[in-house]
Formats: sequence, structure tokens, C-alpha cells
Amino acid sequence: MSSPSKPEPEKRSFSDAFYDGIGAVLPGCSTALELVETGLKRPLTFREKFVLAYNSPLCLHCSCNRERFDAERLKLRELDRERRETT
Repeated sequence: MSSPSKPEPEKRSFSDAFYDGIGAVLPGCSTALELVETGLKRPLTFREKFVLAYNSPLCLHCSCNRERFDAERLKLRELDRERRETT
């Protein structure tokens, strides 16, 4: 009988690991946008609010998603205000 073969782990270079580490330390667009979209669907936890505040400056080297982020963040703030008023 042959044993089921396990898929080989994805090979990653040093630069992949390095940029993942940098991405975890520096603010980034993708994390901020994901949290804003999550906040529009449900209230954010304290941890998520903290991560959103940390990532609000977005990428320090670009402004690729700044307009979209600002529009979505405005919607989130209005929705949070409505949530607080109803509770």
C-alpha cells in the first residue's frame, strides 16, 4: 500500500520572509481596507480597532488606496455613530 503523499510546502525565499516581516511591522493598505470592510459588516473588536488605528496611515511609501480607504472609513464612522445611538 502506498501512503498518501503530503503536498510539499511552498518554497519561500529569504526576501519573501523579509518582506512579510516588514509588512507585519509597517502599516499597510490591505490590512486597513480589510478591517474597514469588516467594520461595515459588524462591530469591530477592541483589538481590530487598535490594528485599524495603527494601519490608518496606510503604506508609508504610496497612497495607492487612500481615496477608497478615506471613503470607506467615513462610512464606518457614520455607521459606528448610528450603532452607539441605538444602544
